[in-house]
Amino acid sequence: MNAHQLDAGGVIINTIVVESLDFMPNLIEATEGGIGWTYANGVFTAPSEPEIVVPPESTKEQLMAELAALTAKIQALA
Repeated sequence: MNAHQLDAGGVIINTIVVESLDFMPNLIEATEGGIGWTYANGVFTAPSEPEIVVPPESTKEQLMAELAALTAKIQALA
């Protein structure tokens, strides 16, 4: 059978094949879920989706200032 290994907080950290759940501590039958899921009170919970943060677009002026600074650094190396 497949079994999930849980950490102390109830997060699934591994999935293995065992003959018995008595094989090692902190094993539960892997009826659903996977690494990163949590298990508490008989319920599997999927991890939440990470929030994607899109940086604001640079203005032409900001890009020109960055270009000027990089150009000055390159010229200083020559």
